[in-house]
Formats: sequence, structure tokens, C-alpha cells
Amino acid sequence: MPRKTDRNKLDLSNDHAMIGEIIKPHGILGEVKIYPYSEQPENLKNYREIVLQKPAAGGIEIYKVVKCRIQGRLALLQLEGVTSREAAESLQGSIVWLKKEDLPPLGSDEYYWHQLKDLLVVTESGQELGRASKLLSSMAHDIMVVTGGGHEYMIPVKRDIIKRIDEQGGKIIIFPPPGLLEINK
Repeated sequence: MPRKTDRNKLDLSNDHAMIGEIIKPHGILGEVKIYPYSEQPENLKNYREIVLQKPAAGGIEIYKVVKCRIQGRLALLQLEGVTSREAAESLQGSIVWLKKEDLPPLGSDEYYWHQLKDLLVVTESGQELGRASKLLSSMAHDIMVVTGGGHEYMIPVKRDIIKRIDEQGGKIIIFPPPGLLEINK
């Protein structure tokens, strides 16, 4: 069975990272289909416990992962206590969180979104664009949404554009190709 927890006792934003969303139930035995925010749905096979934040009631529950299998870019999870389609349907739309300490280690040039969110985005020439506010996934690559000064910029997350991430200084330095910033206004 899931463990309900008091939202005040579990600081999701500081202790946990959003890793995906339950998009719908799968089958009649309670499996849920998860859209992972990373490009590696197989990482979900390594997690023994997840936290679900339900959209409507805003409740937070902790579930043990019984089984995980991969289906293309999605993961199918069987959660302890979720044994029917109806129970799985009640979880649809839930945000999936994981303790940051349970995240897999990254390579030297890799970052988790929670490390980049709210950092100031600046061009190599010093123009401040705003803060990294969202990350969108597309078939080609991720897109960082930068919000500030009444503008919203859609910046492709590619090595030739994202030049440096200075976590200590709180900045993401980019080199936008000609015209990128102008098409975003």
C-alpha cells in the first residue's frame, strides 16, 4: 500500500527531483504508463520507491515499485497496492518524484534539470535573457524555456549553444546562433 505523507514533512522541491508523469493506466492489473523527463526510461528500473504528487487533490504518496518494464520512450510500472485499472486511473496525471540521492550519477558534462532551473541565462556577449523556467522535450532535443524581461525564449539544449554552466555563479552561458533570439520575441 502507498504511504500517505504530510506535504509539510516532505520537501519535494529541495529533497526530490521530478522525473516524469503518469500519463495513463496500462492494462487491467494496475500498471501505470510513465513518461520520463529524461531520455533514459530504463533508469526507472533502478528505483525501488517513488513519490507521486496527485494533480487534483495535491496529495503526496510514497509507493514501492514492484516491477518496471520499458515500452519505447515510456516505462510501465507496477506499484505496490495498485492492482486494478481503476486504481491506476486514479494516479493519471500524477507527477513522479525521486529522492535526489537516488538519482544515477552523471557524466562530467551532464546536469539534472533541478540543477539548472532558475539559473540566469546569459549570452557570451553578456546579454541577460532571464531565468531557466522550464524544460520541454522534443523528438530532436530538449528545449530550455527562458523567461525574463517580458520575453520567453526557447533555447535548444545542444552543445553548440549551451557553452558553459556555472552553478556557483548561478548562470548558464549560451552562444545563440544568428536569429534565434529574434524569432523568440
